[in-house]
Amino acid sequence: MTRPRQNLILFAAVAALALCALAPRAAHAQAKGRIYVSDVEFGAYSSEKEMAQAIKKQSKTTIKEEGGTWPLNLMVFLSAAPGADKINIVYYDLSKKNEQVDFSEVGVKPDQKIVLLNGQAASKEKGFVKGHRYDIRATRLIGGKEKVYAKATITLK
Repeated sequence: MTRPRQNLILFAAVAALALCALAPRAAHAQAKGRIYVSDVEFGAYSSEKEMAQAIKKQSKTTIKEEGGTWPLNLMVFLSAAPGADKINIVYYDLSKKNEQVDFSEVGVKPDQKIVLLNGQAASKEKGFVKGHRYDIRATRLIGGKEKVYAKATITLK
């Protein structure tokens, strides 16, 4: 093999490795600002690739009622670090012109960008209605205004 050809092969190999290293970052960048919802708990993952595959496999936009409640497990990818030790998970009923139905306060680290919330539930007692669509938003109130860090839309069946 000639020297220029060896250099070309070496360059191609290095470029391929660099692209592989950037792939998880690109997948994470695509998830920023999104909340993934599942009726099954999200687990702990050894790599971003494994996490991305699991999220893709188990995420749903429609959640079925189970015994009077709708199980909600959330994987929240904040668009930016919250800069505070708490965020709100707020539920808005889209069938009632964005009426707030429920919210919960969640402890986070100020520089945290991924929040895992397993074991949440929506219920009729909290004001949720079967067949309605809901926005789920990860927010903070800053200066009296709601700053949205991530969101998702689901339907309860």
